[in-house]
Amino acid sequence: MKNSSSDEKDIVKSKSNKKKPEVKKSLENKNEKFFHKLKNWLPFSRISGKIILAYLISIILGGFLLSIPGVVVDPKNHWNFITGMFTASSAISDTGITMVQTNTGYSFIGQLLIIIMCQIGGIGILTIKITLLVMIGRKISLDDQNIAQKERGNNSLSNTVEMIKDAFVFLLILELVGSIVLFFGFYFTPLSLDGIHKLDPSSVTNPYNDFGKSLWAAIFHSISATNNAGFDIVSGNSLLPYNQGSSHAYLIQVTFLCQWVIGGLGYPTYHDIKKKIKARKQGKKVKFSLFTKLNFITYISLFLLGPVLVFLTEYLTVEESQILLNGHYEESYMLLEKEKVYIFNKWVADGDGSWKPTHVWLMDLIFNVSSTRNAGFATVDVNSFTAGSKYLLSIWMFIGAAPSSTAGGIRTTTFAICILAIFSIMRNKKSVEVFKRKIPDETVKRAFAVVFISFFIVTTSIFVVYLDSNKMLFRTDETQNTEATIIKLIMYVCSAFGTVGFQPFPNEQIIQLGVISKIMLVMTMFVGQLGISNTLLAFVKPKNKQNFSYLEEEVTIG
Repeated sequence: MKNSSSDEKDIVKSKSNKKKPEVKKSLENKNEKFFHKLKNWLPFSRISGKIILAYLISIILGGFLLSIPGVVVDPKNHWNFITGMFTASSAISDTGITMVQTNTGYSFIGQLLIIIMCQIGGIGILTIKITLLVMIGRKISLDDQNIAQKERGNNSLSNTVEMIKDAFVFLLILELVGSIVLFFGFYFTPLSLDGIHKLDPSSVTNPYNDFGKSLWAAIFHSISATNNAGFDIVSGNSLLPYNQGSSHAYLIQVTFLCQWVIGGLGYPTYHDIKKKIKARKQGKKVKFSLFTKLNFITYISLFLLGPVLVFLTEYLTVEESQILLNGHYEESYMLLEKEKVYIFNKWVADGDGSWKPTHVWLMDLIFNVSSTRNAGFATVDVNSFTAGSKYLLSIWMFIGAAPSSTAGGIRTTTFAICILAIFSIMRNKKSVEVFKRKIPDETVKRAFAVVFISFFIVTTSIFVVYLDSNKMLFRTDETQNTEATIIKLIMYVCSAFGTVGFQPFPNEQIIQLGVISKIMLVMTMFVGQLGISNTLLAFVKPKNKQNFSYLEEEVTIG
């Protein structure tokens, strides 16, 4: 009997032992499901989220470093984290908008940190990681390849690593060659402080016949131009000292122009060109990808069309064009109100109405209009353009340059696909076709979504900055109201979104922007650099495909 009872106890124990593992497994499965759902819900767990997180950490760290006394020279901005973060965001997004003048407001260490951030932002944080791993012979994980593909790659995962490596080497060579040419340009070219604009000598860094300054200026500006960053260490008026009076540094201007155009063409384009050259050497024929064809044609079309449209605007406008005509500034305009005197520098055309030499105004148009495609360097005062020209330049900033490049905006291919889709609708076609290829419907939908969301972001940013910083915007020119400043604000926000860096407002005014305005502009620069797909759409949770569809019903549209 004892044995039977003990056997029964053993059976009960064995049953209870079997139940315990089952309970544990069910609990573990529930926990796994919970954490799996949590992971899927968190946007930073996905590929785009990781890219956003990397850039956010870089901006916060950069903002802290650029607010340290000694790094920033101006005592007013010591430990001013908002200003530091604004500059860091501008550098990492390769925008070029500043609150503190780079050449006088930051020490050499500060300038070095800024240009390193420009390099990181232009090439890509995670792209640099991939390149370093390739250089030391380490294998690239599939996760890293996916991230790199999202950040700077193309649609083909297999070619991503090779493409990034080619682009990295190509851009470094471009920066090196540019540095050499710019060194001779800065060393042998005198700048001018007296011309249409009289510049304060203390606000200008003159590298003429100075080996150290010329070398640093060459390295800094070569990296800045290649990465379409727009930062300069010449003056608070960009390259204006090299384009007035007796100084017209066309070697410097042409070098800058070539660097930002090449830098804005995009990684896939470099890779396609390399494949084409390699195939020709081997006697083979390789076609350019659809991306390269669309991107190149759109880029060149906008490059040529921009100066023509701005010229027509300047020529046909009622007011006298400061870009085309000779003139000078008079400090005699005063506005009296409530016992206050406001003195403005008013531009007046010369009495004979003579035009500038053809090569001068033509180069001014080509350089500065092309610069709006993301470079941000200027050889004339941005406010010299008429309101109509500023409107056109804002559109060019909004479009930007190529995807997977050092530039921002909605990108050339997005713009091209939307135009092609509109023409397809006009021709009653059900699909978008170009170069004997059909563009997927999903890509067309995303292109329109990117344009709409981008337009919404820009208009929202303009509205927020206008309301938050209305006091700063009031009476920024000879008018007594804020109507004339709206076009400047539109240009400024489009400059932030397109990561261009054109500043219609001086630094003294920009630093007076409200905190909300500064944060909004930082967000606009951030989204403009990484693109809508890698930022806002990263927070959209992908849904499983539905096995059913609803009935269609027509809706009348305009």
